[in-house]
Amino acid sequence: MNDHAPEPAPGEDGPVPLTLLASIGDRLRGRTPSRVEPAPSRAAVAVVLAPADDDLRLLLIRRAERENDPWSGQMAFPGGRHNAVNDTSIEATAIRETREEVGIDLSDAQLLARLDDVQAHARGKAVGLVVTPFLFAVDRPRSTVIDPREVAEAIWIPFEVFRDERFHGTTHISRYGLAASFPAFLYEGNTVWGMTYRMIQDFLRALEEAAAGEAR
Repeated sequence: MNDHAPEPAPGEDGPVPLTLLASIGDRLRGRTPSRVEPAPSRAAVAVVLAPADDDLRLLLIRRAERENDPWSGQMAFPGGRHNAVNDTSIEATAIRETREEVGIDLSDAQLLARLDDVQAHARGKAVGLVVTPFLFAVDRPRSTVIDPREVAEAIWIPFEVFRDERFHGTTHISRYGLAASFPAFLYEGNTVWGMTYRMIQDFLRALEEAAAGEAR
């Protein structure tokens, strides 16, 4: 596995971050996301974009190492399970969990879109959990205060990484008695695979489909 990919080259002719952020919002506005129903249990994550320098940044976390967590140590979006007592909606779950895990308050952020539901898998099998990603925009890459019980670190990664084939690869996973290779994003020693990889790919695919619709 190659976890060391080159630095993304800034696009001299590319759109400035604010223009790109506005374009993403425009393209996804009004889109109907796919939903998984029924769902025995639900969770939500926040996909947070921020303009910085010559690109957008996307917030990811590395989950803390925990023995009973099937996603222990993986790169992920901040988020967690819906709490019917504390959360007025599944969107509120994403906002609450982000505040608790990384100290970023999204209550004043712009909600750009609800993205496609994702069926969660753990230890190689589908589980009774459906995760809903919500796309938010903030004004800048905000500083984080992590909860070490849940999060090992938080990283703002250049958005171009996920659209640049140089950062696409595979990772070999051997755990829980299973061994297999999975597609992944590889950036500065960070490996994004599994459910988070699928969410990002679904997000990029939605953008491409919206752009194709505009061109017709």
